[in-house]
Amino acid sequence: MNKNMFSRAGELEAASFPFALVTILNTTGSASRNQGSMLVERTGAITSTIGGGALEAFAIEAACRALEEEHEDYSVSFTVDQEAKKGAGEVSLFIQVVENRGENPFFALAKEWEQKSIPFVFGFSLQSKSSRFLLSSTQQSVGSSDAVLLDHAKKSLEEGFDKRVEIAGDEHFLTLPVPLTNLLLIGGGHVNQAIANLAHSLGYGFQMVETRSEFATGELFAYAKELVVAPTIAEGLKRVSINRFTYTVVASHTFDQDALEHLLATATPYIGILGSRLKARMLFERISVPPNQKDRLFCPIGLDIGTETPSEIALSVLAQIMKEKNKRTGKALRDFAKNLVVVRGGGDLATGVIMRLVRAGLPVVVLETEKPTVIRTTVSFAQAMYGGATKIEGMLAKRCNDVEEAMTAMQSGIVPLLVDPQGLSLEKLKPICIVDAILAKKNLGTHIDDAPLVLALGPGFTAGVDCHVVIETKRGHSLGRVIREGEAIANTGIPGIIAGFGRERVVHSPSEGIFSSDHKIGDLVTLGEVIAHVGETEVIASLNGMIRGLLNNGLHIPTGFKIIDIDPRGLEADFTTVSDKAKAIGGSVLEVLDGFLAKR
Repeated sequence: MNKNMFSRAGELEAASFPFALVTILNTTGSASRNQGSMLVERTGAITSTIGGGALEAFAIEAACRALEEEHEDYSVSFTVDQEAKKGAGEVSLFIQVVENRGENPFFALAKEWEQKSIPFVFGFSLQSKSSRFLLSSTQQSVGSSDAVLLDHAKKSLEEGFDKRVEIAGDEHFLTLPVPLTNLLLIGGGHVNQAIANLAHSLGYGFQMVETRSEFATGELFAYAKELVVAPTIAEGLKRVSINRFTYTVVASHTFDQDALEHLLATATPYIGILGSRLKARMLFERISVPPNQKDRLFCPIGLDIGTETPSEIALSVLAQIMKEKNKRTGKALRDFAKNLVVVRGGGDLATGVIMRLVRAGLPVVVLETEKPTVIRTTVSFAQAMYGGATKIEGMLAKRCNDVEEAMTAMQSGIVPLLVDPQGLSLEKLKPICIVDAILAKKNLGTHIDDAPLVLALGPGFTAGVDCHVVIETKRGHSLGRVIREGEAIANTGIPGIIAGFGRERVVHSPSEGIFSSDHKIGDLVTLGEVIAHVGETEVIASLNGMIRGLLNNGLHIPTGFKIIDIDPRGLEADFTTVSDKAKAIGGSVLEVLDGFLAKR
């Protein structure tokens, strides 16, 4: 939601004028926005936007009709058409009619919070008419006393994103009208003044710390949540609030080691220091930065867009902050899919490759089967094929219905998965590189001419025949080796040794049938314990340890199929992050691709 929407709602509430609120609940395929809200008055006048164009025109007409008919709150869908492609996307909207018939003030409070840049949750029921509530980051609430609902709202404020929750059969939508992103400006000079003004237009609240009172005035920083003047920057920092949504910009010659150490001890993810490369070198000679903290420090700051004036520098700095906050590449959208990589398979090793590629700024689309048979489900993006989405080490993957939806998801920083085991979408995707990460120990249909660069993981491929490069996947001295001629080491069928156990770690299906288990990954099991069934046949734990891999329930599997992985290290086992093996293989893929792109 944009700024000013609740300000206008508060004004209309005070005047007892009705209005409608239109909120995007969900989008699929191609859409101009994935979230947003706007206010519509009887006259058709609007405050804020949900993306403009045909969608907004449709929403205004529906909202005006709802106001005229005094309609109950309801959902409505809009189909997005793009030029020759009909049905390119679908947008689900929710329309609330606010009649303002002398009820207790509600939007006046939201107006106050919005104008003061105080983060808050605006929640509403998708079933009960006119059931709305507010909860601020200061824990002030109005409209609901339901402890469970308010607890979900508090979690939304901590997590920083909109969501739907179901409580006692009633579904609620929780949205955050004021961005949680906030700035801490250190120094009140021309650049930070320009940053403050632009930040306000983006809806970002900010605090300011100075050692000079004449540079910390309400006239210079009219929208500041807090103006602090102190003898030193370090002392001033003790009087401001800093959290993981706070991005820090330093434009002060009095910034020193004490101030830096104070910031490094906080959760601020970004510490940008204004200055030239020479100043940066001199600064780092003067202050000490621990090696594990250097990723949070930016000096010089901003994106390379040719800035000169304070306003131009402000644009560059805030663009970089948005890039870091949203974990985006900062590339031109025109060239976004220029170096597209398609990874066939989304298992645990494939996921390590995907994460390395995405973190290097490369766009990736994953092709999978309808029901993948991965067992390391907590570290496999393939699991999104079952639940619709999965998050691993902070990276979100989502199942998509078509190429258009996949491209939209990718632009939102999401790893898209398509049901396409045959690779039929390759012609439309036109990737620069294909990575066959199915790990079937044989080639299931990848060809060397499928893309300018084709890589394959593990045995079953011959470099120069099936693909350009094979990456070794067997643990040991050769793991991750780049093979440009020949094949990887043949599969031995013996799992890697962990704590002295090899074959015993992996449990195979004793018969053909439907797999089922009431256990979950992370459970501790003992030798001889019944941990699953295949049809009516019991599956017995082969050793003491922790379940690290477990097939999804309901899959029909043949005899001898890999279904469970038990880690003998027990509680010391890690089942939530990708393995060192997956990262090593991913590094080799990235090395080959980076070298290929450098020569183009």
